[in-house]
Amino acid sequence: MLKEISRTAVDRYLKVVRTPVDAVLERRDTDRANALGLRVDRADAAIRGAAGTALRDETLKEDAGKRRDAADERERALRLRGVAEEHSDQAAEKAERKRNDAERLRKQADRAAELRKKQAKKRGESAKKTAAQKTAARKEQAEKRAAATKAQTEKRAKREKLAQLEAKEAALQEKEVALAAADESSRLAKSAAEAKSKRKASS
Repeated sequence: MLKEISRTAVDRYLKVVRTPVDAVLERRDTDRANALGLRVDRADAAIRGAAGTALRDETLKEDAGKRRDAADERERALRLRGVAEEHSDQAAEKAERKRNDAERLRKQADRAAELRKKQAKKRGESAKKTAAQKTAARKEQAEKRAAATKAQTEKRAKREKLAQLEAKEAALQEKEVALAAADESSRLAKSAAEAKSKRKASS
């Protein structure tokens, strides 16, 4: 009976203390807010664990363990999300560099073609016609190479982005599992408290 009262008191105390902090954190989705939320969750679990040890209450200690596990899972999910975002940024930067390189090559090819065209004009009509044809052919090949390079770059970028999205989705799924575990832990604690209250009322 004393354990039930003490457990309820600990739970209510922590809820009162956490309510304003949780309200502030829910309005923010930043790395700093997430890190603070994890510290709050770990502190909550530590207090429950200490109270469970002091009161010799296995239910409180078990609840504390579940909360620690949920916090670990949430931290892992946040870490994976950060890695996925970093990879996404790197892939975008790499794709941009590839596009810039392809554009530079295209401009160089255009300049080279224009130069060859001017040189061909200085020669006779027959030589001019032949040089113009060769220049057009080279320009077309250069554009095809530039287009092929761009297509390969975009294809690689899409593959890398897909891999990053899959990693991010996996991280989000792990986060959902962690949140579900926390919700289940809270539900079990609530159910246990209600059951004990009923037994108390009937006794």
